[in-house]
Amino acid sequence: MNDMQISPDKLRAFAAALVAAAGSSADEAKCVADNLVEANLAGHDSHGVGMLPIYLDAVKRGKVALGASLKVVSQTAATLVVDGQRGYGQTIMRDATELLCAKAKDAGAAVLALRNTHHIGRVGAWAEQAAAHGLASFFAVDVAGVDAKVAPTGGIAGRLGTNPICLGLPVKGHAPIVADMATSQIAVGKVRVAFNKGVQLPPGILIDHEGKPTTDPGAMYAHPAGALLAMAAHKGYALSALIELFAGALGGGGTIATWQPEEQRILNNAIGVAIDPAALGTADYVAGEALKLEAWLKSGKGDVMLPGEPERRARAKRAASIPIDAGNWGLLVELAKSLGVAVPS
Repeated sequence: MNDMQISPDKLRAFAAALVAAAGSSADEAKCVADNLVEANLAGHDSHGVGMLPIYLDAVKRGKVALGASLKVVSQTAATLVVDGQRGYGQTIMRDATELLCAKAKDAGAAVLALRNTHHIGRVGAWAEQAAAHGLASFFAVDVAGVDAKVAPTGGIAGRLGTNPICLGLPVKGHAPIVADMATSQIAVGKVRVAFNKGVQLPPGILIDHEGKPTTDPGAMYAHPAGALLAMAAHKGYALSALIELFAGALGGGGTIATWQPEEQRILNNAIGVAIDPAALGTADYVAGEALKLEAWLKSGKGDVMLPGEPERRARAKRAASIPIDAGNWGLLVELAKSLGVAVPS
């Protein structure tokens, strides 16, 4: 099978049809599909429609509560504790971020503790949502329910998730500046994409089950499995461990040590903070300084990009046609056949 090129609209409709065929309402299916395709548009195929076989397998095993809405466990003027009730992370996080933003607008800043939700997708989407409200934001997310994929520094076995961290800053009159990254060398989804493509990974990303360096993405799917390394060695490991404690312990959802290995579903807990620059009197100042910093950073040699700029370039490049590699497309076709969904040309 050859690699596919498909329009964003066709891909959204196909993805939504797959999610709906697995039992979701039209609104839920659209929300999930839109989020995944937006990740593909942004160049992050690791968090795009290639996640659907994993999502719908979890649905089939009863690990995702279809149609679930968030439950507000407790709240104050500037804090919000939310239980996702095992629902799709795309719908739960969208609604939780809206509530967080409303509180931040009222109080000047607010904190969200989210627990017990399925995969929330590309975390940068939620920083972009906050930025659309004119709010700066910070999100820390743990991955507590599936097999640990990241080895702690000094170890050779997976003991942590990829535990992403994201910061977003609105810039009046301009695109927001958003940095969204796993605290491992790369996201697990990027290993999956490489595995499905049949290509090797760069050195320094993976170790096999014996702790030996490898470039074979198949090491992650072997029995026993290998592990990802933390970004920036011990610094990334320390950051990941603290994110685990912030998202899982401070937020009340439980860490990977609580949920391993029985749960066998993607379980995300998160801490989110939203800050209103207007409450600090710095909205205009931030914009001015951000533009000055951008000019300064780009004044030297080379092609320097601000965080968020690679995604904007990818969206421009993929606006008419999104590439889907043959391996991932084949899995989607198999999934469509099993669900009785028509495959787009």
